[in-house]
Amino acid sequence: MPSVISLFGLNSQQKWLAQQLWTCDTLDEVAELRDSLDEDHWHDLFLVMELIWLADVDTAVYYESDCLDAIDIMEKLRYDADV
Repeated sequence: MPSVISLFGLNSQQKWLAQQLWTCDTLDEVAELRDSLDEDHWHDLFLVMELIWLADVDTAVYYESDCLDAIDIMEKLRYDADV
């Protein structure tokens, strides 16, 4: 995972959660963070976790050839739309 990612459009709670998640070194620490939060905040926690994961994936994809499965899926969708 890259050492720095950028996430835009987060509210103050989501920014705080992102900072807390970034300090977690293990999944156990993430679980401890989740358990320390009120369940009302879990949705934002999971959302920020997914955004961090997607930002990492975004840095791994440079060329269309990096995503052959996605190309196949898009071609099938295009074919289905044309039929």
